[in-house]
Amino acid sequence: MTTRKRFCHLVSLLLFSFQNFDAATVTDSIKPGQSITSSQTIISAAGKFELGFFSPGSSTNYFMGIWYKKIPVRTVVWVANRDFPLTSPSRILTINKEGNLVILDGGTSYLVSELSSIKNSTTSATLLDSGNLVLIGSNSDVLWQSFDYPSDTYLSEMKLGNNKKTGKAWTLTSWRSEDDPAPGAFSMKMDPGNSPQLFIMQGSERYWTSGLWNGGTFTRVPETRLGYIYNFRYVTNQNESYFIFNLYDTIISRVFLGFSGQIKLQAWMENSQEWKLFWARPKPQCNAYASCGAFGSCSHDTLALCECMPGFEPQSSNDWNLSDWSGGCVRRTHLQCGINNSINAEKDRFLLRPKMRLPVMPQSLGVGSAEDCELACLNNCSCTAYAYGGGGCSIWIGDLLNLQQFSDDENAGSDLYLRLAASELSHSKGNKRKLWAIVTPVVALCSDHASLGDVGTGQDLLLFDMGICIEETKNGASNENKICEVKKDAELPLFSFASAWELWKGDRALELIDPMLCFPPSMTMMLRYINVGLLCVQENAADRPTMSDVVSMLSNELSPLPTPNQPPFLAERSVIEANSHMNRTGACSLNGVTISLMEAR
Repeated sequence: MTTRKRFCHLVSLLLFSFQNFDAATVTDSIKPGQSITSSQTIISAAGKFELGFFSPGSSTNYFMGIWYKKIPVRTVVWVANRDFPLTSPSRILTINKEGNLVILDGGTSYLVSELSSIKNSTTSATLLDSGNLVLIGSNSDVLWQSFDYPSDTYLSEMKLGNNKKTGKAWTLTSWRSEDDPAPGAFSMKMDPGNSPQLFIMQGSERYWTSGLWNGGTFTRVPETRLGYIYNFRYVTNQNESYFIFNLYDTIISRVFLGFSGQIKLQAWMENSQEWKLFWARPKPQCNAYASCGAFGSCSHDTLALCECMPGFEPQSSNDWNLSDWSGGCVRRTHLQCGINNSINAEKDRFLLRPKMRLPVMPQSLGVGSAEDCELACLNNCSCTAYAYGGGGCSIWIGDLLNLQQFSDDENAGSDLYLRLAASELSHSKGNKRKLWAIVTPVVALCSDHASLGDVGTGQDLLLFDMGICIEETKNGASNENKICEVKKDAELPLFSFASAWELWKGDRALELIDPMLCFPPSMTMMLRYINVGLLCVQENAADRPTMSDVVSMLSNELSPLPTPNQPPFLAERSVIEANSHMNRTGACSLNGVTISLMEAR
């Protein structure tokens, strides 16, 4: 090869490498003529943020977004193409000849920025350590920035407010779901009238306000005075009014609008490698519109915020178990109304649900009695519920939204009559028993710490039959195979710890759930109950939680639980403390005079 040819070949290689990033190249910018593909990213100068293509949750679509680089759990803070999901494997982000950022997806293109045509443009895109993606012109001036087009996340140095001259508003918009970053039902913006307060909107309806800014905090969000995390302030002048905050460098935190309508502040905990929730508003999440979806009931007194109404089950079990209740619930059994499958089929019936916040969008009927109200709903196949009270007769057509169950000690709520297939009425009678079937064993284990002397006599749950019980012989021994002819309805089956342990270790703990809990509201919470129960029966008493710890574990479903140690499978009681140097032959006293029998906490 001649010297000239070698030189031309070298120039070609240099040009190719200049126009196309190597996947391992660390850079924070896209220069004119360059692009990044589906497997490539750019990283801000100090390595705080990363930009590239991603696929959220279980979705098969791809989006261009920005996320935290140093956090192992991918947490997206901005999405370029929220309303334009990508499906082609040949997706590319580049700068076109007009100087705009553009995504190429097969034969189609999506314009990320919208600058007017710039001839001989030399713009470049740079990802800043603030998480802001900026287009910079030839004079180093910012022509466009992602901070002007927020997604669901409010980052340090980002404005949230109004431009008085152009009429533009800097607004947060929730994702549609965990798997879909498309604009959701909720938005957060500053008062369009420029008073210093923030609104969360459900469509065009306002249902929450931060209260007025008083110079140091919002009147309804006193937590915004957390000066050791950020410096929050309000800026107003003749051109614009907005809120902005600066974050201390040692803290990684984010303020974001969830798809259920809550604005939340989270901080990243390095020691536990998880996001910690500092505050959320509206504080009672049941106040958020349709937080539990269709036919889902919200309650602040249950461990899981949402549960399906009787006769219904989650539309998506996977989403429900991840505490994403926005999809709501669907019927287990179709209504009989309008189905001519049998002239002898039982008609639909109504289940009384007392102390309910009535659903939104009722229709009022001019009838004179509760019986007439019930009949009017029964004769309309689209009617799903009715209520009759001081306000007369109200019926609901289609999905029931914004349901809330008030507790017995709350002076609130009304009687709601829910329409169900006749066969479902028998299921609904066991709801309270279902709850106690879970909670009672946990409380019993934790209050007595399992009374380990009885551990060996339990009937194995895997072999349990409602027709089998344990009968003690005269000498106190048990006959586990005795068939009881008299008592067939055992309230709570006994089980051996050898079986609430082998299943736990084998990731099969859900098999411990009683068959009557065929439609639990949250498998995640079921596993939490089992975890707490196992913590209460650890061999070392010092490892077991106190009752106050147990209450906290059961009421705070977001807090992580420790991993339980193997419980003892002993017929006798034995208490050996972790740091004890006692004789392990069975004596618990050290002085040789008295023998002390230590009881569980």
